[in-house]
Amino acid sequence: MQIGNNHKVIVALVKRHIEDAAFYWAQHEASIDSPRLSLSELARFSDLLDAHLEGISVAGSPGWQPTLSALERWKQPGEAFVAAYAALGRNDPSELAELLLHVRAQPEKLLRGVISAIAWLPTTSALTCIAQWTQENNAPLVQVAALRAAALCGDEAQEAISQPLINFLNSEDAHVRAAACRVAALGGGEGEIEVALHKCLADPDMPVRAQAAFSVARRYRAMPVPNDRSQNSLLAAETLWQCVISQVNILTDTKGWYRKQALRRLNRWVQHLAGMVPIGHPQLNALLQFMPPRLALRFIAYHGDPAHLPHVQARLSDNDTARYAGWVWQTITGVDLASAELTMAEPEQTPSDTTGDARTDVDHGLKLPDAEKVRHFVRIPLQEGQRHLRGQPLDPELAMHFLEVAPHAVRSIAAQYLQLHHPVARVVMRGGARQQIAALDQLDDDLFHSGATL
Repeated sequence: MQIGNNHKVIVALVKRHIEDAAFYWAQHEASIDSPRLSLSELARFSDLLDAHLEGISVAGSPGWQPTLSALERWKQPGEAFVAAYAALGRNDPSELAELLLHVRAQPEKLLRGVISAIAWLPTTSALTCIAQWTQENNAPLVQVAALRAAALCGDEAQEAISQPLINFLNSEDAHVRAAACRVAALGGGEGEIEVALHKCLADPDMPVRAQAAFSVARRYRAMPVPNDRSQNSLLAAETLWQCVISQVNILTDTKGWYRKQALRRLNRWVQHLAGMVPIGHPQLNALLQFMPPRLALRFIAYHGDPAHLPHVQARLSDNDTARYAGWVWQTITGVDLASAELTMAEPEQTPSDTTGDARTDVDHGLKLPDAEKVRHFVRIPLQEGQRHLRGQPLDPELAMHFLEVAPHAVRSIAAQYLQLHHPVARVVMRGGARQQIAALDQLDDDLFHSGATL
């Protein structure tokens, strides 16, 4: 709904809606790794974000200039999300042209905001955008945004794509090929799609190879022939393993914003690899020693094998990794550090902690573990060679339980397990709270009440 012609737009109020919408979107995006924020708490961010987006939509076209000005000033993905949501909601060609002019200047930073905006639109508007932006005459940047949004939106959006997916998998543009691989993970299009995906496993562009590996691993979990499923899964894991090694080497040579982006990509690859590598792989310890400590801990959390707890415990004494290592330890063992009195008193802050460079708290207020107490803590031994989450062997029913009640960082592990090992399962962790709740209801039906084989 837009305001009538006789109503005046209060620019200051529109600006506040824009600022707050960008802020709540950023909070929403950052929450995926939060070890404290639950789905019910995420709903508060989603509702506030929706309320501010509605305020921008009600302002109509007169609200476009302050929206564009915010993007020009801050040049952040949150502002790109807000601008894209506004322009796409009205489907205004001139506004879209201005938006894309800015996105083309900084695609690595701004494109994910646009992708998220497409997925956040009402279904009809999202499908219309995906259909329009995947037409043959569109620029690769626009096609990438639409394909990646379609991968987030699911089967209905996949059907809205204007061209056969094989065209995008065979594109001359590497970004388009990688985005098409994301869509291919949803399934469908046997035969030539399978051939194209396997070709992408040997693509000269590393992100294409990595994304193809995710898609092959997920698609072949559904194969009825065990030998074919195993062979393709191993090929995908080996491909992604090599991509991770190469990306770690790249990470050591990058700084600033580029390092942040390289790490963002690597975090995603590592969590996928953790689910794809077979439990007990003989080279895993060597890989963990090779990776930066925090990435190795992330891998262990998503892999879930208690056999790697000694590696986790070794990181408890390192100031840079102690809190995160403690979280990984309790995520696998199910032993709450605070309840079991396995934590240390918080160190006092000195003036330099507060007046110098800002203290980076990447561990979201996690407790500081007492390394010695953790090492000597007597607990029920867990069965090595099996994935565990919070002290229990991980299976679909347990994963569903944690998706409903656990904090986001634990929910992400559960979602990753389900999506990789049970292709019928699909929960988009970057989606809004309402979308996630609806997906969980549908997933509960598919996994436990439809006769599906787990």
